[in-house]
Amino acid sequence: MIVVLGGGVTGLAAARVLGEAGEEHVVLEREGEPGGHCRSLVAGEYTFDRSGHFLHSSDPEMLAWILGLPESSWMERERDARVWLRGRLTPYPFQANLHGHDPAFVRQCLSGFAAERIREAVGGDRPPRNFEEWLATRFGRAMCRAFFFPFNRKMWRAPLSRLGYGWTGWSVPVPRFEELLAGARGDTREGMGYNAVFRYPSSGGIGALPAALARSLRAPVRTGAEVVQVDLTKRVVRTADGATVPFRAAISTIPLPALARMSRGLSPNARRAAGSLSWVKVLAINLGVREAGQTPGHWVYVPEREYSFFRAGFLSNVAAYASPKGCVSLFVEKSFPSGARIDEGLEVERAVRGLRRMGVLTRRSVLEEVRPVLLDPAYVLYHGARDRALPLLSEEFRRNGVLLAGRYGSWEYSGMERSIAGGIRAAREAVAGRA
Repeated sequence: MIVVLGGGVTGLAAARVLGEAGEEHVVLEREGEPGGHCRSLVAGEYTFDRSGHFLHSSDPEMLAWILGLPESSWMERERDARVWLRGRLTPYPFQANLHGHDPAFVRQCLSGFAAERIREAVGGDRPPRNFEEWLATRFGRAMCRAFFFPFNRKMWRAPLSRLGYGWTGWSVPVPRFEELLAGARGDTREGMGYNAVFRYPSSGGIGALPAALARSLRAPVRTGAEVVQVDLTKRVVRTADGATVPFRAAISTIPLPALARMSRGLSPNARRAAGSLSWVKVLAINLGVREAGQTPGHWVYVPEREYSFFRAGFLSNVAAYASPKGCVSLFVEKSFPSGARIDEGLEVERAVRGLRRMGVLTRRSVLEEVRPVLLDPAYVLYHGARDRALPLLSEEFRRNGVLLAGRYGSWEYSGMERSIAGGIRAAREAVAGRA
């Protein structure tokens, strides 16, 4: 028996591969339906997701696997993202679209970027020691002060000097100087970055993806089955209802710190390593709005402190079915340290004030639906303790028959495609007996 812990997209992908291989298996999912953070909610005539989830791809083989799921249909979109800064909207990425800002500010950004490139050219390019230094050496101080430092502080809720930058290669585009200069002159550069083109389900919100995965399985997901203990010595999983499931191998997609806490037989060193892992949680506030004001593009990055959220997104600009005609399905995202207490009512008020300041909401706007959703964990924090802990934890769990997979199982910052690929890879390893 192979047990899959968690029925999000990673666990569902693993289960599909296990079923195709003829392996006896079961998926244990705590919630009443599979999907994890990729579930959608229908409220009245509005469709909402649990924050912004869009399928971007860097692997043609994986993309074909996902798009080929039975009874699934996808729309392709060219990203229309903006940055709200100094009371104006500019195209994303900010660093390649400086045109329209105050000329003195643009000159500061250009000179700061050029100074870093000169420093590199004359041999001063020592490796950055942390995320703050990585940003400063890639973009220069002016752009960092205006956008990169405040935005990332809002998102990560931690001193940037204490964070690593191992995740930046795929997610933070660094332009060439000629691209920066062209963007400053008004030649818009919108195709940079990992999500310049993305896909979204033709119906059902992003929840259509886990639904398609679940339909493709040879055995139903066992929902309402909260795992409370993993006995590594006896290789038995226990659920909250008292059931026990013995396993030859297990694939864990649940958050790694939670897995460590519930694992019996884990070494003290591994338990201490798991205790060093950290994260932020995100409150996504979904709003169904009649008579909205400006709703620019698909999403907007918001670095300034007077706005409580770091991103606002307009789902009905991606998929018209997400709201009734003349209305808007939108969301804002605010992150919090993992241990923070959240007053949802207060956060909704702050979000509404910010949206009014941006012109997204007007005096005529009516909030027909208000649906806050908490994602905990949301973003994994990269730092030295994580880098030291992961190899130790991965190896110890593997020795005890447990493979780690997915964004939270592997404790990484990744998108849906990589998470699904991780589930497939773990399933193949389990079938091959490498756990």
